[in-house]
Amino acid sequence: MTKGKIYLIPSFLGEDNPNIIPQQIKYVVQTLDIFIVEQARTARRYLRAIGFMKNFDTEVTIHEMDKHAKAVSYDTLLKDIAIGKNIGVISEAGSPCIADPGSDLVAHAHKRGIEVVPLVGPNAILLALIGSGFNGQQFTFNGYLPLTTPERIKKIKQLEAGLGSGTTQLFMETPFRNQKLLDELLRTCHADTKLCIACDLTLPTQLIRTQKIADWKKSPPNLQKRYCVFVMGL
Repeated sequence: MTKGKIYLIPSFLGEDNPNIIPQQIKYVVQTLDIFIVEQARTARRYLRAIGFMKNFDTEVTIHEMDKHAKAVSYDTLLKDIAIGKNIGVISEAGSPCIADPGSDLVAHAHKRGIEVVPLVGPNAILLALIGSGFNGQQFTFNGYLPLTTPERIKKIKQLEAGLGSGTTQLFMETPFRNQKLLDELLRTCHADTKLCIACDLTLPTQLIRTQKIADWKKSPPNLQKRYCVFVMGL
């Protein structure tokens, strides 16, 4: 029997906006009845928003997976692959496996020889990069910066110091800590350092602006509870 596949399904970057989801994704999800997600509630809402019609109570299986999942649970989650069933993996926002636990699941799938099919869709990291005006040939995504203030400031200084090599630096924070991170960037970075704030990407409130720290200080935006990617570059 032919093994099933894993489809990596991008989701919204914020509020429901079905128009930004490619038709290919809408077609693929209609063929699936098993999903691995971070939160079942938001996954069901997303699927309904893009036109998924199957009954969640009788026709669909949704497995929740968090960052504490172990290899033994991956085998359980993927057991139906062996009988030819395809499985969809959905992140809470944007593309799976970037700053979420899906990457470990996919790594386990490769070890088991399972075909992985990434689908094209919203990706905040790439949208921020191409919208920043910075070097798109050499860049590093640093994920979430350290939680403690001293370590976070130390990391900010390291990223700023590394800009001389021409490498664009991307990083992010949770929506309720974005304002604090911006305040620390404005206090820590040199006045001439360039910062792009890419906020609420694909939403009506979208903000993508690149300017020097000195200019951001003159009129800092309110980023509280908004989804942001920060980009530093030359």
